[in-house]
Amino acid sequence: MTNDPLRWVRQDIRDIVPYQAKVYPEGVKVDANENPFPWPQRYVERLQQELAFYPFTRYPDGEAKELRQALSEYTGRNAAEILVSNGSDEAIQLVLLTFGGPGLATVVSNPTFVMYSMATRYMGGNVIDVPLNEEGNTFRLDVQGLLAAAAREEARVIIICNPNNPTGNCFAEEDILAVVRGTDKIVIVDEAYYEFAGKSLMGRLDEFPNMVIMRTFSKAFGLAGLRVGYTVASAEIINEIHKVRQPFNVNAFSQRAATIAIEERTAFEAQVKEVLAERETLCAELGRFAWQVFATDANYIFLRLPGSTKEEQVRRAAEIHQGLMDRGVLVRKLGGGPGLDGTLRVTVGRPEENRKLLAALGDLADPSTGGWR
Repeated sequence: MTNDPLRWVRQDIRDIVPYQAKVYPEGVKVDANENPFPWPQRYVERLQQELAFYPFTRYPDGEAKELRQALSEYTGRNAAEILVSNGSDEAIQLVLLTFGGPGLATVVSNPTFVMYSMATRYMGGNVIDVPLNEEGNTFRLDVQGLLAAAAREEARVIIICNPNNPTGNCFAEEDILAVVRGTDKIVIVDEAYYEFAGKSLMGRLDEFPNMVIMRTFSKAFGLAGLRVGYTVASAEIINEIHKVRQPFNVNAFSQRAATIAIEERTAFEAQVKEVLAERETLCAELGRFAWQVFATDANYIFLRLPGSTKEEQVRRAAEIHQGLMDRGVLVRKLGGGPGLDGTLRVTVGRPEENRKLLAALGDLADPSTGGWR
């Protein structure tokens, strides 16, 4: 008998390629769509005071009552309609645990955030992919394709990322609502980048009992390292999701830090304005190269490299990605999915980071061809 414990690993798990999150402590890191600015000084001072006096030796509030009340005031929704999670990643898994599972399916519009598909597969479920329609320098939902997929018996959850990651654009509100109206399945609208886009369906929740909205503190509020997200839906749906949530899923410090971030949001809103101003400058500068620069409503920019074939596009993207890393700049190289061949995603950094990115690109790319000098 061969003593090989790995033979008991589920076959579908064996076949998954794990999500790769690069650690890059030095250089310019513009690959993960984080807030590039340090925490505001007043926010830091308040957190330091909390460290001295908050009872962190005790288990955290499993219901996150204080944070949910702050989120209630921020979103305009009742606290009973809000569930706090360990980032959006846990929120995705909790919804799929509640509504999905083996043999059931999640409907996604690719290209989009890869964790929707990965989390579905962790649960033993299947993914139904409905490609986005590319229109000029933006993307649009295939509403009829999504509704046809949602009508399949095994479909349980439809996920729409708005603004969409990695493409950056918001979808037309009427298209999203057409999907929500056209099915009785669960429709998640992931608004992780809401603060940058300023567009939300939060105010329409009462009209659509099957709609769920997710947000995060990892982006505009700069709490990526503390892992705090939240889900908003009817109190009935939230109550069901609570049944599969770990009792102490968000630690006490993260809860308190997120609560104070809401109270000090004016300072974070100022940072968002700086990011948006830098985004316009960066888009214009990137337009000097012979690349397709897609319209964006988020804090990142989606680029496609030129090439007469997909293979050439992929090669150029890999060359530029590596060349930037060699010069101390990390961007996200995409690929392996519909519409992602030969594409890069660049997070908007601080002004000095963006200058270093552009200087490195100037070293590498011929503005007339997008290739090497």
